[in-house]
Amino acid sequence: MGKYTKLVESLKNGLKQQEELSKKQLILNPVENVPDLECIELGTGFIYGIYNSDKMRSSEQQLNTKIQFANRDVIAYDIDKIYNSWCEILNAKTISMRFFSGLHAHTTVFMSITSINDTVIILPEKAGGHMATKTILERLGLNVYELEIDYSNKRIDVMKSKQLIERVNPKVIFIDRSEGMIYEDFSWLSEYKEIYKIYDASQYLTNILAGDYVSPFDMGFDAILSTTHKNFPGPQRALYCSKEKDAMWEKIYSNIGTYVSNMHPYAIYSLGLMLDKFETYKTLSTQMLINTELLKKELIRHGLNVVQQCELYPSETHTHHIWIQCADKKDAFELYKRWGKYGFLTNYRLLPYDLGYGIRLGLSAATVCGLCENDIPKLASLLATSYYEIEYSSSLHKEIEQFIIEIKGVDNA
Repeated sequence: MGKYTKLVESLKNGLKQQEELSKKQLILNPVENVPDLECIELGTGFIYGIYNSDKMRSSEQQLNTKIQFANRDVIAYDIDKIYNSWCEILNAKTISMRFFSGLHAHTTVFMSITSINDTVIILPEKAGGHMATKTILERLGLNVYELEIDYSNKRIDVMKSKQLIERVNPKVIFIDRSEGMIYEDFSWLSEYKEIYKIYDASQYLTNILAGDYVSPFDMGFDAILSTTHKNFPGPQRALYCSKEKDAMWEKIYSNIGTYVSNMHPYAIYSLGLMLDKFETYKTLSTQMLINTELLKKELIRHGLNVVQQCELYPSETHTHHIWIQCADKKDAFELYKRWGKYGFLTNYRLLPYDLGYGIRLGLSAATVCGLCENDIPKLASLLATSYYEIEYSSSLHKEIEQFIIEIKGVDNA
């Protein structure tokens, strides 16, 4: 027996227990998803740890690089084909999938396209922006401003934000949408032709790919950044695509090798293999949005304090996010723990727009697992019962477990 044999056995047992437990749990938050394991496993194997570039280089170009790894041309060729296919779907001219996560992409992109003391405008955290973006950009030495907020309508105040843009004249506008009940219309930014505009589509990628949401390119953005493991059921990865092969793209393309040493091609292969099921993602997008609207209505009918959005603008639509407003932080945390104990995996969250603490729900993963509109009344009833009944109930727990098992089609033998 080796020194760490007991540790390894303990880890194996822990993984098995978590896998069994996951069969009785339903992910009801918008930032986790259930990937297509068949595609991901096919993309691993012998290429898992090897080094490779996604740049197509001639022999002369390889000769003039500082380092090369033998017999990797086929991988570069395959990745180029994957990139071309994703560009076609996203209506982009060029793309990279080298980034390991969304925040890794944020850091790499801004290190490539900005210099110290450049000015950037971002979506505020209080309006649904990512909680880490401002800290990252300020650490890079950028002057960071935030778009103005219309708190009463829970969206950006366009007129005041335009005044800010004209006053500070930013080099980049970054809409890093981490949270939101609507797919907000930012087409008004298209009038700023000289400002580079990036949209983070991590919460909406499936819906954009399916054509259910207007593409950020059609709203005037120059680039789309997105994870592939939140709204979209793919591997842990982030992509960055550009509407044109412009000067900003060239800066990213020329610098990316400095900030990403090994791009782990297995994840990119997985994203290529997933395209064989592209039509299912269109169905997923539609079902996800249908499920959300029905669940909101049902939760409201049961008396839960669901946050309501004002009337939509013509180019806006509801997302798969649902917010439950709570009395205070303690009340929100207790509800989060109670739902978690029963197998409903939600987010305890400081909600945007000064709404205080609450619960964030999202239906991307649940829909991937098989949730459909016929299941929504029962789901809402179980959520409501466990919302109102503070004391733990073993019979309710068994009922919820059975419901989740049936949704997932898990063999409970």
